Amino acid sequence: EIINRGGEKVSPLEIDEVLMDHPAVQQVVTFAMPHDKLGEEVAAAIVLREGEAASEQDIRSFAASRLADFKVPRKVVILTEIPKGATGKMQRIGLAEKLGLVG
Repeated sequence: EIINRGGEKVSPLEIDEVLMDHPAVQQVVTFAMPHDKLGEEVAAAIVLREGEAASEQDIRSFAASRLADFKVPRKVVILTEIPKGATGKMQRIGLAEKLGLVG
């Protein structure tokens, strides 16, 4: 499950680990979002800890301080829960479609 962003290979697990270090983040799943020119773009779905607040920009700034620019999620979706597949596991593949990020 590697994201191919214009030839750059990005590991979603690496991004998950970095974003989980954010104090407001309870759950995260990084996934590929279709992109016209690059093929795929990095995106992340996040569930915040109860009582915590963080904006998409907060999360992106946090990631930018710890990751190379091409690895920083271009889109961060803050959810109350991350959609799960039929097996009950969080699914990276197809998440962009489920969240309406495919246009």
